Amino acid sequence: MKLYVINLARAVERRERVKQCLSQLNVDFEFFDAVDGGEGLRPELASKPNDAYRIRYRGRVLTPGEKGVYASHFLLWQKCIELNEPIVILEDDFLPTQFFNQVIERLPSLHEKYDYLRIEAQDSHVEGAMIENTHDGFQVVMWKDNRGGTRGYSITPSAAKKFVENSDEWLCAVDNFIGESYWHDVPGMGVIPYAVFNPSDMESNVQNIIVRSKIRVMNKILRELNRVYRGSALWLWNLRYLRRIDKTE
Repeated sequence: MKLYVINLARAVERRERVKQCLSQLNVDFEFFDAVDGGEGLRPELASKPNDAYRIRYRGRVLTPGEKGVYASHFLLWQKCIELNEPIVILEDDFLPTQFFNQVIERLPSLHEKYDYLRIEAQDSHVEGAMIENTHDGFQVVMWKDNRGGTRGYSITPSAAKKFVENSDEWLCAVDNFIGESYWHDVPGMGVIPYAVFNPSDMESNVQNIIVRSKIRVMNKILRELNRVYRGSALWLWNLRYLRRIDKTE
């Protein structure tokens, strides 16, 4: 199973840290050169961010960095489809847990049932629904809000195809898109124990600082209505999905 680490070519220190961590674990991987949003998107991707929608319903456009992150993941989804096999995607601001190798070795068999698996730690406040306890100590859960973080996950070509097909327009950051399952019908499954976590001394350098600007009153109202809509849509999708799998068991 191929493992890709998204990394800006100029982020030499991060690249060396990843090399050191994964070489110590005897893990084969490839660096994937991240798209530097500050330098602009390639022509076939440049029209995908919908700035008008963002201003109207989110209060601001995606930053160049957020566009670069989305583009990097998008290109790896296309790579997954091209390879026609599951892949692991990591961003370079991770550290492996003691379970890293066990999780990576277990993913191919788990992907026989699940198309997307989050392998990074989830925020403590996020509720999960237990889906499966495996005989070898792993748990598969469905995170009811998976909108935070793309530091580590694995996908099948089926999930990658759904992500690509529903990314004609980029209306939100890529972690929000992946987590809002009603867009693409890919449930936010996760594996416990985790393979990676977010070290306190490192943040993504593919993204950049968000510049806050004054938002018109009407846009504030639309933003809040949109937030309620998205939360309700996700809650309803989760409810329907869990009911559906209950009926099949």
